[in-house]
Amino acid sequence: MTKRDQSPTSLTLPHDFTGVSREEFLLAMRQAASLVSVITTTVDDRRMALTVGSFLSVSADPPLMSVCVNQKSRMCGAMKSSGQFGVHVLADTQSEVADIFAGRPQNGDAYDFSCVEWLDQGDGRESLMDGASISAECKIESIIDAGSHCIFIGAVTNIKTEEKRPLLYWNRLYGFPSHAPNA
Repeated sequence: MTKRDQSPTSLTLPHDFTGVSREEFLLAMRQAASLVSVITTTVDDRRMALTVGSFLSVSADPPLMSVCVNQKSRMCGAMKSSGQFGVHVLADTQSEVADIFAGRPQNGDAYDFSCVEWLDQGDGRESLMDGASISAECKIESIIDAGSHCIFIGAVTNIKTEEKRPLLYWNRLYGFPSHAPNA
């Protein structure tokens, strides 16, 4: 890990860079299965949440996690203001929760926090999601502007795990991991 004062604050490509098209890139990324997570933050006592497929473990020493958020979304500005976020890796039984916080519920209202139980941490800390495979609270350590998104790197200040299979997203479908047959 680079020292904080040497960390980039933005990633830019040379003006003459020619890469794959946006469409080629998106088509390829549909083939990469990702964990389905909900990120949360609170600004001025207003809770916000968003479903993402961009959660990563960054480091164990120190414990760091990252999420990517579109710079045009309200969530991006809210996370910058709050200085913290929660990340909740959904269990394989929580696809409805994923849809609700993606803004496309099958039933009920979008972004409805009552769709799941929350464990209140008090003291202005992020609530942890009951029933998620992993639920963590992070203090933002670094924000990197990268194309259309911001990469938020957070120091893990609290974490809760449950022995549940995580929800995956692959080729526009939800799924869950299973053991590969022995060769």
